[in-house]
Amino acid sequence: MKNQNRFRSDSHIGILDDYRFRIVLLSLLILIAFTMLILRAYYLQLHHGEEHRERIEKQSIRRIRLPGWRGSIYSSDGELLAGNRTVYDLVFYPEGMRTGGGIKRTIETMCNAAAELAEVSGRKLFPGKEEIRRHINTTPGMPLPVLRDLSPKERALILERARTMKGVDIQISSQRIYPCGHLAAHIIGYARKAEASSAADRKEFRYYQPDIVGKAGVELVCDRLPHKWNSSGLGLCASPGWQVVQVSNVGFVHKELRGRVEPVHGNDVYLTIDSRAQRIAEKLLTGKTGSLIVMDADNGDIICAATSPSYDLRRFTPRLSPEYYRSLLDSPGKPLINRTTGGIYPPGSTLKPLICLALLKSGIDPKEKVFCSGNIEVKNTTIRCLAHRYSEADVDMETALEKSCNTYMIHQSLRVGLPPLQEILSRVGTGEKSGIEIGESSGSFPDPEKKKRLYRIPWNDADTAMLSIGQGFISMTPLQMVRFTAALCNGGKLYRPHIIAQVLDHGRETVYQRKAVCTGTLGVSPEMLAIVRNGMFRVVNAERGSGRRGKAANLTVYGKTGTAEFGLRKKERNMTHFIAFTTYRQRKYAIAVTIEDGDSGGSSCAPLAAAFFERFLLRTPATSGIIQTLEDTEQ
Repeated sequence: MKNQNRFRSDSHIGILDDYRFRIVLLSLLILIAFTMLILRAYYLQLHHGEEHRERIEKQSIRRIRLPGWRGSIYSSDGELLAGNRTVYDLVFYPEGMRTGGGIKRTIETMCNAAAELAEVSGRKLFPGKEEIRRHINTTPGMPLPVLRDLSPKERALILERARTMKGVDIQISSQRIYPCGHLAAHIIGYARKAEASSAADRKEFRYYQPDIVGKAGVELVCDRLPHKWNSSGLGLCASPGWQVVQVSNVGFVHKELRGRVEPVHGNDVYLTIDSRAQRIAEKLLTGKTGSLIVMDADNGDIICAATSPSYDLRRFTPRLSPEYYRSLLDSPGKPLINRTTGGIYPPGSTLKPLICLALLKSGIDPKEKVFCSGNIEVKNTTIRCLAHRYSEADVDMETALEKSCNTYMIHQSLRVGLPPLQEILSRVGTGEKSGIEIGESSGSFPDPEKKKRLYRIPWNDADTAMLSIGQGFISMTPLQMVRFTAALCNGGKLYRPHIIAQVLDHGRETVYQRKAVCTGTLGVSPEMLAIVRNGMFRVVNAERGSGRRGKAANLTVYGKTGTAEFGLRKKERNMTHFIAFTTYRQRKYAIAVTIEDGDSGGSSCAPLAAAFFERFLLRTPATSGIIQTLEDTEQ
């Protein structure tokens, strides 16, 4: 029995020794592992500590893009057409409104503060929980706009209530404004905030505040200046700045670091447009569909370019409502079209001065007479002539211009053929863009090959006949019409049209100054030009001239009427025109008036040209006639 108990005691002691061994071994292994970890940490800290510190700092540093103020647009007489307005917005800084309850509690705090301050100011629209949550999840380092465009009273009420609130501030920004509303809307165009996601420099910044960028008109073409104007390329759009901030692990701004770069403000653009001339032109077009454009015949400056109907640029800022944009698209008058540079029309009889120049260059004697019976037959087509409604007559060149005789133009053009007509039309840029800074259409040139390609019918005498009276295979913009009218006025020089006069930087230094550019000539002698000008003088000043309603008091006006049928049969429309020029105080002015669906160039357009010259040049008050009617309508 004793031996049995002794055996059990020895076995128990052996088991205890085995457990002790295992514990010691395990402890030793743990000690070795910890020693290895400590040694590894020491090694990493000693040899790679700086590398890890830089990586951590990079993860917590953010670059914020700072947009600058956009440049302004002025008329030639200094009126502000597009500028900026200081806007005061209530913003929340999420990092300043954090609470101990985490993101959810922070969102509730911000939501309650927004509701409270909105109630104080009387506003009804403010960010809700989902909008605040979205902002914190995407751009927690950026301020959250809560109430925009605060009035002075609203600012005072909010600042009074928010004195004890953290993370609340009034932020100053700019908003694009168009003080003159409809004035020169098609020329100025409009601008809006850019889409940050598609910006070229988006990847350079973690937090991105986009620029206001041009979308149409001068706002678009001068957004960034062409390098041929200015090597820096800086235009209306500013050059952005940036700042560097350090953020916490959840993205809230911890502090602003050194190295802030301030943005450079955009340049100011001055147009050739005279605001008073533009207002007069737009008033004259009230209630009509068409355009009125005036050019300085000695340098190509566009003095006014009015289109009707138009639209209100004030409705385009700070954002364009879908309802207003849809109303513009659906309007039968197509108010979004700039008719002065983009409207394409058959020029009608306004082309006849150029046709006469082609005839003279081909050797036609201007005193040679053509018998006009009121009709002329060409290729089994009868073309009417209303120049002599009461009796048949023999017509020379100047009389043909005075009374707009189709028979004379057709008869003589068929004698000389198509090439001389093409040559003069090519000289004035028919079918080509003029080179003006804003968008334009090119119109169409009378090309037999194009006709054959499109219609599989060769050019014939009927086409030449129709071309000689400004119809058929030819179309022009009002800009092209006023350009060749200016050449008839100035002795035959064709100037590139300008709408941009100069660009000044923020320090008022000249960045760009336009220069008059002569791109060609009519290629005719002074004697030939004098014959055509005499005919245009009789158009306005003869007792029965077709444009006698274009006569202006105390001014010598030369002009030419035009009426062209446009469209398909049974849906044809009258496109009526009047081109003219005059000289006042040694300055030459050319004008082109177009009225869609008018009665005739003489009755629908010529009176508008006369009224413009009298009001703009002579400052004649609107006391009678068409101008008085327009002003009464305005009032």
